[in-house]
Amino acid sequence: MKRKAVVLALCGMLVLSAVGCGQKDETSSGVKYDVDDYVTLGEYSGLTVELTDDYTVTEDLINSTMEGLIAQAAPLVADDTQTVVQSDSLVNVDYVGKMDGVAFSGGTASNVSLDVASNSDLSSGSSYIDGFTSGLVGAKVGDVIDCDVTFPESYGNESLAGQQVTFTFTINYIGKKMTVDQLTDAFVSENFGAATVDEFKKTVETYVNQTAENSRQNDIRSAVMEQVQANATVDEVPEDLLKLRVQEYAQVYENLYCNGTTLEKYLSSNYGVTVDQFMEDITESIKENLVVELIFEAIAKKEGIELDEEGFEEYCQNLMENNDLDSREDLYTAYAPEAKTGESYLRKMYVCNLACEFCVDRAVVKDAAAE
Repeated sequence: MKRKAVVLALCGMLVLSAVGCGQKDETSSGVKYDVDDYVTLGEYSGLTVELTDDYTVTEDLINSTMEGLIAQAAPLVADDTQTVVQSDSLVNVDYVGKMDGVAFSGGTASNVSLDVASNSDLSSGSSYIDGFTSGLVGAKVGDVIDCDVTFPESYGNESLAGQQVTFTFTINYIGKKMTVDQLTDAFVSENFGAATVDEFKKTVETYVNQTAENSRQNDIRSAVMEQVQANATVDEVPEDLLKLRVQEYAQVYENLYCNGTTLEKYLSSNYGVTVDQFMEDITESIKENLVVELIFEAIAKKEGIELDEEGFEEYCQNLMENNDLDSREDLYTAYAPEAKTGESYLRKMYVCNLACEFCVDRAVVKDAAAE
């Protein structure tokens, strides 16, 4: 079943849920339980993890990243040495599509870079209907020409399927792809806001190194989490807590996606499932997340890891920025129907994150690729 992601992710985002260190753990909705009744911890500190990927940043990687950025920013730059479109030309055009002399919806575009040989868009790589670019061959820069094209019978838009239309093209320029070796200060200034080519390269290098390090840290974290979970035993989860989480998730989901309709109608029309199937599916997912949460909750309790307000403030601010949320109330109600419950949930998540970091910081990491 397809599901839209609500911000209520646990292990995937490592937004793990916080707990005080008393004998009983309690949510803001009054569900009480003793985590030690549900979790038997195994080894979680001093674990050895082995990384098999290679996180080395090479010159080729930096250059390929630059090439990708260049292709996105400006797939084509003018080549003043070419004035006539050839069968293998790269050309920038404006066009208007008309049927019976009337422009049709979706048939007009400007500043489009085309690969005549492959009949495709240089920016997206998507192909056009047969014959779309072939009529451009022989045209000169600045020409305005008409090309007749017939849409296939199987075309998705019924009003255009099988119809002959006319595209009026304006040839802006014939171009070439910009390469790293051809970069100029003017180009990077216009497209990337960098003063010089060297500044652009340094910025990309910093980005690639940071991306590689982030990937390495994420892999360490995932490997540690996997071992911690494998070493622990959770026979069951608190039933009342599971019911509460499922209820809260379903309510948040309905608030987000079912404006003006019922959950039943929304699920049926968009995904072809019943409310019972939806509830069964999310119950299983939330139960799996709760197992992870309970393990790190138990570690936090055993190690005396507690919430610090300054760290929690930073944690919430990062979540708001990453999820494009404007206020703390918006953040809290993205996780629960009421702000108070959402805040309690995130406080729980924050402390479990600290417990996860506790395990990660004490892990012994072996880089197999580096060795």
